[in-house]
Amino acid sequence: MQTIPWRRFCLRGVDFLLQRSFSLVVLGTAALIVSGCSATAPQEPITLTVNYPSAQQFYKLYGYAFENANPNISVQVIQDSTMDTTMAPSTDLVYLASLPDLETRIEHGELVELDSFIRQTKFDIDSLSPIVLTMLRSAGDGQLFSLAANFQSEALYYNKSLFQQYNVPVPHDQMTWEEVLLLAMRFPPETPEGAPLYGMHMNFYKNVELNYILDMGATEGLTYLNADTYQITMNTENWAKIWELAVRAFQSGAIYDKEESTDADAMLNPPFYMGRAAMTKSSFLTAYNFEPFSKYPNGQTTDWGMVTVPVDSHSPSLSRSYSIFENYGIASSSENKEAAWKLLSFIANDPTNSTYLAQAAPNRGLPANLTYMQPIAGHDLSPLIRLDPAPYTVNPYLVFPASILDAFADTTQNIVDEAIAGRLSIPQALAEVETRGQAAVDEARNKLLNE
Repeated sequence: MQTIPWRRFCLRGVDFLLQRSFSLVVLGTAALIVSGCSATAPQEPITLTVNYPSAQQFYKLYGYAFENANPNISVQVIQDSTMDTTMAPSTDLVYLASLPDLETRIEHGELVELDSFIRQTKFDIDSLSPIVLTMLRSAGDGQLFSLAANFQSEALYYNKSLFQQYNVPVPHDQMTWEEVLLLAMRFPPETPEGAPLYGMHMNFYKNVELNYILDMGATEGLTYLNADTYQITMNTENWAKIWELAVRAFQSGAIYDKEESTDADAMLNPPFYMGRAAMTKSSFLTAYNFEPFSKYPNGQTTDWGMVTVPVDSHSPSLSRSYSIFENYGIASSSENKEAAWKLLSFIANDPTNSTYLAQAAPNRGLPANLTYMQPIAGHDLSPLIRLDPAPYTVNPYLVFPASILDAFADTTQNIVDEAIAGRLSIPQALAEVETRGQAAVDEARNKLLNE
């Protein structure tokens, strides 16, 4: 609203000079004034809307910094905790909580394809990790409809001291789950002092044994619950091989099998951090937690290394342990697409803000522009990004109601327990999964439908 008086002031100054003299000098001066006024006149103010679960959080992460860099654009955050993709977006920039959400918006034609903006603004798309771009483009059948500031990754961490102490060969990149668990089983069940010792530990809150099995299956691209029919399929040759390996590993005692929900000590003193487990498959954030944990009461300094996550033997260069949660697209209905692109490109790749967030909030994920990834002295973090992303498969935790997954897991965990105890053979256990597990899913689903 202040641009109109400013322009009038400039024009009045020109008129005044023209009235006083018609000399070329004055005309030249007037031209300079007009040029100066047009160059410095502020741009039209724009209010840009974006949905996000927490308005305060968005402003802290991006909003304030973006507004400082773009004084004519105000960001209005529409607080949205439901993220309902059945409703058309009402904001200029659209927050997407997962790749399935992105796929849904694309299918409904609710997002703008971004390659034209990238070309027009000469946005350095190649500065973003190919991992991120591959995953985002896979949701759009090769086209790019969103950008992300971060992505998640995992690695297989190992305790160098324990491997040396027990004369076990250290892990290497691109091991299969079978190789990892056989390595874990080479460790004794106790230390020389009589303390429990494990070859492998993972942070599962409950249903530990089943979650290992499901994680191993996910590595090989196996699914067990049909997204359309809710049909359980687990009585197959590939699943049987995984069950056989997992059951044998748990029977050996090499795998930490206590639930965190019932083991308070494990939550306060994680076995891997305390030198009670030789390996753990965990997120990128684990690498940044070793030093802080060593300073806690009873904390220990861990001599650690990392290699890539376990892989499918049929595609050892690919990983299914990458994920993208928070990403953003531009609404097709937006009347401020150019301004929305400014905010989107700022979120994804602003040097100053991205550097700051990588240092101040590493828990948000690895930066999409890996230039901003924080190094750790004496450690090679490349296993976190060494593998290419595998073709996208449905993550049940992102598409199925939690109550259905919980019903299946609680029932199937009992079947796993019976198999480990030797009361069920693997074929019997898998048959039970497809009967008892299916019944649990059906009951939970019917309950939801009748609410």
